[in-house]
Amino acid sequence: MKTIAFLRLLVAVTSLTAFEVFAQPALTNDPGTVEVLPASSPYGEATAIRNIPYVTHPTPRQNFDLILPTNKGNQPFPLVVWIHGGAWMLGIKEWDNVKYLVRHGYAIASIDYRFSTEAPFPTQIQDCNTALNFILAHATHYGVSPRRFVVGGGSAGGHLALLLGLAREERDFGADPSNRPLAILDFFGPADFNRMKDDLEMIHSEKGLESFKDAERKLLGAPVEQPSDKAKLASPITYVSAGSPPVLILQGGKDDQVPASQSAGHDGPLFSTPKIESKVVDFLNGALEKPVQTSAHLPE
Repeated sequence: MKTIAFLRLLVAVTSLTAFEVFAQPALTNDPGTVEVLPASSPYGEATAIRNIPYVTHPTPRQNFDLILPTNKGNQPFPLVVWIHGGAWMLGIKEWDNVKYLVRHGYAIASIDYRFSTEAPFPTQIQDCNTALNFILAHATHYGVSPRRFVVGGGSAGGHLALLLGLAREERDFGADPSNRPLAILDFFGPADFNRMKDDLEMIHSEKGLESFKDAERKLLGAPVEQPSDKAKLASPITYVSAGSPPVLILQGGKDDQVPASQSAGHDGPLFSTPKIESKVVDFLNGALEKPVQTSAHLPE
């Protein structure tokens, strides 16, 4: 059976909001571990700073890795803030679907966050916002641009990236409204929790339904059989507006865990083919310069 990857670019006209003054978090005492990556690495030749904490007293997962291109003459680098998947209850920051972007001159900050088994929602998006605020506050120190940045993620990380990019006015999420990404990369992430049950039943995915029920129950601390205000609060679709940044959505047509209808085979090598990589790079280059409206439906 042929797997289809859908790429859709949703572009909205952004509106300006008043900038607010926020105290910048201080650099932690732990600067992270520096590693030089060879040209043969998935990132290409690069410098990796591992396990940088973004809070003063971090838990084991409140840190991020920063991967920087070696050509320092191009600083400050445009930045991709990446969030890994894992049903909000597992996974590691090395699960980065866009490592190839470093070869194209982008820096990548791949963040870890506390799992639903440690604390329920909105802890996960609060950690993502805390990490984002920390990275941008110290962008000059790291050689990255505090204004030319995008957010992205895969699966559960795609969901969190959508929230991170769309819900910029949600103070309960720890969002700083003055920090607005220029674009969002959503790799097969759920967008509407209140429709997930119906969407999975529509494609007759018992496996996906059971997995989602377990994951959402642990995330939200409540059963998912009926629509709820908490599920609405956690759904990125709630925050879509005319001022939203452009979103590039990659979705497998045969995905039995997150239906294609949610982001309007789950993961895998088809999401890193040269054709897909080219589309992602073109989207980011355009979004960081002058966004244009387009769409693509790519058979693999």
